[in-house]
Amino acid sequence: MPPIVCALALGVSQAYADTDADARATNPPAADRSAAAYDAQQHDALIVARRAGRITPAEALQQLNAWLAAPLDDAQRRRVASDAVSIAAGDGRFAEAVALGRRFPPAQLLDYALGPLTVAARRTRDLALQGETIAAWRARQPASRDARIHEAFWHLDSGDVAGAEALYRALSQPAPADAADRIALLELRGAVARAGGDTLQALAAYTASSALQPGRADARREADLVLAAGGAASTAFDDAEAAERAHPGTFSALSLSTLQQQALAQRLRWAVQDRDERMGPSRTTSLDRVLADQDAALARLDAAAANAGPADAEAWRTVRIRLQADRMLALVERGRPADAIALYDTLRATGAELPPYGLAAAARAFAQERRSIDAVPLYEAAIARAGADLPMPDEIHFGLVYAYQDTGRFEEAEALLQRIEAATPAFLRLAPEARRPNAQYTDVSGMRGLLTLYGNRPALAQQRFATLTDEAPLNAGYAYGAALTERLRDHPEAALARFEAQAANQPFDISARAGHVEALMDAGEFAEARRRAESLEADAPDAAEVRDLARKRRAITGAQLEIDAGASTGGAAIADREWRLDSRLSSGLIDDQWRVFYDQSLGRGDTAIGDANRARGGLGLAWQRGRWLAEGEVQRANTGPYRTSVAGRVDYRAGDAWRLSATYDGDSKELPWKAQVTGVGAREAGASVGYVVDESRRFDLKWKQLDFSDGNLRNGLDLSWSERWISTPRFQLETRLGADASRSRAQDVAYFSPSSDASAQLSVRAQWLNWKRDDRQFFQAVEIGGGGYRQAGFGTGALWSVRYEHRWNLGPRMTLRYGVSISAHPYDGVRERQRGVFLNLSTPLQ
Repeated sequence: MPPIVCALALGVSQAYADTDADARATNPPAADRSAAAYDAQQHDALIVARRAGRITPAEALQQLNAWLAAPLDDAQRRRVASDAVSIAAGDGRFAEAVALGRRFPPAQLLDYALGPLTVAARRTRDLALQGETIAAWRARQPASRDARIHEAFWHLDSGDVAGAEALYRALSQPAPADAADRIALLELRGAVARAGGDTLQALAAYTASSALQPGRADARREADLVLAAGGAASTAFDDAEAAERAHPGTFSALSLSTLQQQALAQRLRWAVQDRDERMGPSRTTSLDRVLADQDAALARLDAAAANAGPADAEAWRTVRIRLQADRMLALVERGRPADAIALYDTLRATGAELPPYGLAAAARAFAQERRSIDAVPLYEAAIARAGADLPMPDEIHFGLVYAYQDTGRFEEAEALLQRIEAATPAFLRLAPEARRPNAQYTDVSGMRGLLTLYGNRPALAQQRFATLTDEAPLNAGYAYGAALTERLRDHPEAALARFEAQAANQPFDISARAGHVEALMDAGEFAEARRRAESLEADAPDAAEVRDLARKRRAITGAQLEIDAGASTGGAAIADREWRLDSRLSSGLIDDQWRVFYDQSLGRGDTAIGDANRARGGLGLAWQRGRWLAEGEVQRANTGPYRTSVAGRVDYRAGDAWRLSATYDGDSKELPWKAQVTGVGAREAGASVGYVVDESRRFDLKWKQLDFSDGNLRNGLDLSWSERWISTPRFQLETRLGADASRSRAQDVAYFSPSSDASAQLSVRAQWLNWKRDDRQFFQAVEIGGGGYRQAGFGTGALWSVRYEHRWNLGPRMTLRYGVSISAHPYDGVRERQRGVFLNLSTPLQ
């Protein structure tokens, strides 16, 4: 607790006036007398000269210290030491006074020096010397009210508020009549009230003290300190600066810097509130002013601290650290997390011990920079350092829950959320009336829903948000969670409807507006998404959600590279060895709907009847708008009867459930290698219809036709059902049940072409999350399939496959998959085993 000093405690400049100097000689000592032997008359003259202002305290102390270094008897040493302590304390040289008090303990000092030494010990926070001096004072003058008042302040400095309050009550009964005594008691009452957290009573005491003796700087100073502690720091600092200009010396440089730090911290809170109530360029004006004033305050603090004594070095350091912690928080709120991290790294390098809110600000900066692995220990340290002073729940707890989630520490996130829920009842426990709703309960309920959704349990999240939105249909957080759930459940139309409704109800909600833009992009409405995104960026460019949205939008609408490669051996019916490499380079969106792309397909197959190389390039144009996607390209191959051809596709999303598609390729990439060896080509046509229940269940029916240049025609039909059965943060299990059948017109050809065949297969895929850092993840997956294959003329045989893969999600729209596979399939009655490797890469180019 900072020193709370009453007028009596600060009046040490007159302490040495209590000596009998008036009865002593009046000749001032010469400047060169410091080395002379001690003389009582010279001592008397020194005191008179100091009182008259003819010599400075430094000159007086120089002479007194010179005498202390010379041989003195006990009486002389006590008097010289007592005057040295009194003059040093009266001049504000508290460290020097304490050093003298350590050298000459209170028992060796005269009575008039005990008060000044008590003040000096208090100002240097030397509790031991302060207590020792007061004990000596009280032993010599048991009835002294001054000593008892100082004793009360010592109790306060020691953390014993009850002891100080007991002394105050004893001293105030009966009420003193002397004005100075009343003033001292009022200031003690203010200090006790302030220590007990009773700001109003403390302010009343200091106001009454000023009324008894108007113009007293120390009373005004204490009133301003109370104002600052009571939530009026900005007013207190303005008042203190005015007082210091009017009466220099009213406030110490340390007190002014402390008040300025507190005032700027309060202005920062106001600036954040002001920002949250505004949109547009003026949104951050107040924050920018706070940042500029923080720079000025740091410069002022550093200049004053450079001239400060060593006794206050730690206090200056504390104020500077808090000011820089405030600046770090201001940078985060201003949308400059990288600058906040740089400041944190600087502070950490100096060994600064940040307050809890400073650690939390650094954690937020790391989280916004998608470095949650660095945010977690800072959040944990902030909670540990705050201890019991941190209420549950606090924003720090919420931040830590999400940081745990973003680093794959799902169990710890769940445990902390359960603690938060236990500490957040639906109704306030202490309220003027029963069953008053707890506002934080709403936030915690929404967090539970979001955490369920982010934990890959969308069905449960949908149930939770359905219940919450029924109970509070206008709650912005619940509405956002319900709309986001629809997005992640692969229901773009339902998500858009929810976000559009929320835009009508909460038009300025930043999270909802960002979610609306993402839903528009999911639905292919890129023009409207761009307009809304630009509006949002103009309204709130500093918001973390807006910066994150801009990053995602660049990835989705920018240029894209996709690579699909594979190689295998062992399938003699198809090829003894083969490899392929398909790639597509797409431009960014043009006019919110067009893309230019270039396709490249390379491959080679080694067969028993010869080898074949395939190279084909194509230049195309894609158009996407709303539910429609259409592509067309002109392509050229290195060989075959259809070397120059065209290809195209049309996709249509008929609502959230139905997906329709039609494709055509004038030079099919599905052409068997043996067909190419013999100079045969094929055109391919296809159509499909899909029924999407949600992200965990889907049914597809596909038709495909290969029209070979040798007159052969193959038609195939495929029906599949995909289902995800288990979905947790770390593990997913899904199955695919499929059946297909095909017929071929000709069998007397060099390539595999059965008159009819059919198969049925069930595959089970298990996927584990092994690593997660924000939007980057690493998965391992195993897929096992088995079933039967029937070929006309050869009966039915078993087929099976095993596939192992790694998948990396490395940010928005950037994925890398690779792995190995082994499978067995009967062809013409002969079981063939094929081994392969594969790689898929999709990455944005800006």
